[in-house]
Amino acid sequence: MNAPVTLLYVITGTNIGGAEKALSELVRRIDPARYRVVVCSLKRPGAYAARLAAHANGFYHLGLGEAGGLRAVINFIPALLRLIRIMRHERPRIVHCFLFRASMMGRLAALLCPGAAVIAGVRVQERSALKYILERLTRSLVACYTAVSDEVRHSMIERAHIDPDNIITIYNGIECRGRDLPAGPVGIAGAPVRLALIGRLHCQKGHSVLLDALNIIISSGRQAKLFFAGEGPDEAHLRQKARDLGIAASVTFAGLVDDPLAFMAGIDIVVLPSLWEGMPNVLLEAMAASRPIVATRLGGIAELVRDGESALLCDPGRAEPLAAAIMRLMDDWDLGRRLAAAARSDVEKRFDIARTVAETQALYGRLLLRQPGRRSG
Repeated sequence: MNAPVTLLYVITGTNIGGAEKALSELVRRIDPARYRVVVCSLKRPGAYAARLAAHANGFYHLGLGEAGGLRAVINFIPALLRLIRIMRHERPRIVHCFLFRASMMGRLAALLCPGAAVIAGVRVQERSALKYILERLTRSLVACYTAVSDEVRHSMIERAHIDPDNIITIYNGIECRGRDLPAGPVGIAGAPVRLALIGRLHCQKGHSVLLDALNIIISSGRQAKLFFAGEGPDEAHLRQKARDLGIAASVTFAGLVDDPLAFMAGIDIVVLPSLWEGMPNVLLEAMAASRPIVATRLGGIAELVRDGESALLCDPGRAEPLAAAIMRLMDDWDLGRRLAAAARSDVEKRFDIARTVAETQALYGRLLLRQPGRRSG
C-alpha cells in the first residue's frame, strides 16, 4: 500500500478568523488514508492552533508577531529560511497556502524545495494595488489558485492577470446536518430586537456603519439591542462612537464567540454590513442557524444569499438603507421566517462542508497527476 501524500498547509496566523476556521474544518476532514497533514503558521500560535495541531500530523510556527510595516519586512527573511528548513524536512508534495503573506512566503520557499506544487488560496479582493503587482510577478511559482467566490476569482483574473484556467472557485462549507440547531426567529412582542454582528472588530466589517443604523432605528422609536461578537483593533473607537451617539446602553461587546451557532440562538437578526468581503463564514453559520440576515451587496455575499429570497441586501457604507432593511424585518417577522427557512435550505444544498472537502481533494489529485512519475493522491 502506498504511503499517504504529505500536504503542507501554510497560513499567516491561527487567531480567530474566517481563513483560520476554514483551514481547521478542512484539516480535520482530509482523508488520512490518502494524505498526511502538516500545518505551519507564520505567526505565533493563536486560538485555532491547538485544534489544528490536534488534527494534523505535525504543527509548526515561525514565531512572527502581529507587527506589520518595516518590522515585518525585516523578519521575513529569517522566517522564510525556517520555512525552507521545514519543507526540506517534511518533503510535502503539495503546499496549500492561506492568506496573502503565507502565500508569498510559501511559493518562495517551495522554489528552493523542488517537487512541491503550490496552491495559493485567495479569500478576499485585496485593496492594495501592490499586492496584485506581487501576484503578477510571482504567479509562475503557483501551480494553481483557488478562490472562495466567483467574485474573488474574477478579481484575480482581471487585476493579477491570472490565467482563467488556473484559478477555480471552491466555496467554504459548513456542517449542519445532524446537529441540533436553534429555532427560527420568534420576535417576542414588547421585547427589544436582538441584532448581532459576529466578526473581527475591524473597519472591513462595517461596525461603524451599523452603529449609525442602530441610532436611526432607536430614533424611530423601535427597541433594539446590538451585540458585537469578536475582538479587534477598532474596539476602543467603536465604544467611543456608541457613547457619542448616545446609544452605548444598547450596545454589548460580547468578545470572542467559540460557538457562533449556539450564540445565534439568542439573536433575532444577523447583520453583516461589510465594506469588502470574500465569502464570510458567519453568513453560512447564520443560514445554518435559520436566522434572518441583513448584509451588504458585495463580494461573495451575493453568491451565498439571494436578495429578497434568503436575505435582505443593501449597498455598503450607507447607514440609511441598512437601517431600513433591519426595520423591515423588525416589522414583519413572517418575512424573517421565510428568508431564514430559504437560507437554511440553501446552505444544506449548496454549502455542505463535505462538498468543500471533496472538491479540494479532487484538486490535489489533479495536481499529483501532473507530477512526473508520481501516483495520484
